[in-house]
Amino acid sequence: MNPDCEHLRELAPEVALGIADGEDRAWALQHLSDCPECRARVERLAAVADELTMLAPSIEPPAGFEGRVVDTVRAPATAATRSRRRRWALPVAGALAAAACAAAAVWFALGNDRELADSYRGTLAVADGQYFDAAPIELPGGRPVGYVYGYQGRTSWVLAVVYDGVPGGRYRLQLVTHDGRKLPLRSLEVSGGRGSIGGATPVDYDELAEVRLLDPSGREVADSDLRD
Repeated sequence: MNPDCEHLRELAPEVALGIADGEDRAWALQHLSDCPECRARVERLAAVADELTMLAPSIEPPAGFEGRVVDTVRAPATAATRSRRRRWALPVAGALAAAACAAAAVWFALGNDRELADSYRGTLAVADGQYFDAAPIELPGGRPVGYVYGYQGRTSWVLAVVYDGVPGGRYRLQLVTHDGRKLPLRSLEVSGGRGSIGGATPVDYDELAEVRLLDPSGREVADSDLRD
């Protein structure tokens, strides 16, 4: 793998969550502008993060918070700086108050995002994980009928979820690696259009190119392209 792509893979979770520092973020954006594969990876991670963030309750600033920020900004200056500050006191105080309130609003609004990021890192650290991934399961015509969620770590795993459009019955999950190997995983029982199954993969998640849903005769019913 290209060293730049390998570095981006390490940064992808923080870039997707919007918590990468300025230097890393600038480098990542430059790389993503020229690398469709890495760009698709970050887009998938960002989509997962957006879905998870929507599950968390919003956080409102505590009562009186804005007032306390303004009072702090308006606190008297020291003697050494009072004369220098007087000329700019009115416009600067107003600007600082507005900026402080805006920053505070962002701090509270993004509170759940920070908690999510911390939880993300903590979860990955449990099993030397590198990242989570997600990709749609689609019928041959492109209609999405579910998702494949993946985890790259000391033990990699996939979870397939079907929620609509697949007839009831028992199906087999087949993993296809980048070098063309076809590996069976587990059977998936679909009832009422819904079903889910998951398990540890016999190879690293990085090595997977597709996850296929096969009917009892071995015919491919739907698949998830992990290379997008």
